[in-house]
Amino acid sequence: MNVKKALIVLAVFFLVAPLAWSKGEISVKDPWVRQNPPGASVTAAYMVIENPAAAGDELLEVSCSCSASSSLHVTEMREDSMAMKKVASIEVPAGESVALSPGGYHVMLEGLSSDIKESVILELKFRSGARISVTAPVLDPPEATRRSHHHH
Repeated sequence: MNVKKALIVLAVFFLVAPLAWSKGEISVKDPWVRQNPPGASVTAAYMVIENPAAAGDELLEVSCSCSASSSLHVTEMREDSMAMKKVASIEVPAGESVALSPGGYHVMLEGLSSDIKESVILELKFRSGARISVTAPVLDPPEATRRSHHHH
């Protein structure tokens, strides 16, 4: 390939590359699952969902082979106490991130098959049809706090 052709190919790449990156796909950062006390059959999963796309999306479902069922919840203030409420989906607006964290949105994993160990695989399903599989380490809450502060 001569130099002129190589420059044309490079120019086209640099013109098209930003378009490919701007499309953006939904992604998951910093997933983790709360270590369940021995014998407990429920726990919670947390993560940050990023949506760089121009269109919003919704998290519809999260599943894990470690649990019989799972559901999306939000913790909110009701009268004078915090209460969990099941939600049908979690909106992920275009160009934004949504944190699933203790005291807010989270995934309840119910009917755990056994005490969970080092990590679990979470399968996320979105309204857009996107499906994401992530490996989430199993952490004690103080360890998770140190981990999240380390990343910022």
